[in-house]
Amino acid sequence: MTLQQVSAKKGKSLAENLIILAMIGLLMATFLYYFFKQEQHLSRVGFDSVANTFSARVIGIHAQWFMDNKPSWVLIKEATAVNGDRENNRIAVNKLGWVDIATVNSLSNENECQKIWQQVLATPMIYIKQPISAVIVNIKTNQVGQQQKYLCQYSLPSGEYFEYHPSNGKVTEIKIH
Repeated sequence: MTLQQVSAKKGKSLAENLIILAMIGLLMATFLYYFFKQEQHLSRVGFDSVANTFSARVIGIHAQWFMDNKPSWVLIKEATAVNGDRENNRIAVNKLGWVDIATVNSLSNENECQKIWQQVLATPMIYIKQPISAVIVNIKTNQVGQQQKYLCQYSLPSGEYFEYHPSNGKVTEIKIH
């Protein structure tokens, strides 16, 4: 090979490498654009899954309450993560069979809605490194002598939230503030 041919070959391979790098950069930029564009949607879908799991567990506890002949406590057997053994989880329910604020002992510094979360899901109140806040919401009733109603609102810092109504066991769909 002559010196001129070697020089021409190096020029072609350098140009080819630059084109390949530009194409890879373009593909990466496109991926990042669509990833960040869908990130909020992915977060909402995942939190919706958490709400559905919460609802399914509440309904399961209520069904167990019926099967156990309506006791004030429901025993749920759960597998532990450490060794797979089954452990009894004792859950307090109200007279209608729903996990309720009134049945939760609030001796610790957690609020009652945090206690309900722990009884129902037995998981930390964190979702994708975001804390889940639990707030008790008082529902005003206009009738004298009627017992005051409450609900628990579980929300992410981004504004998505769902509500749990202990009086009827209803878990709302995800809403945004």
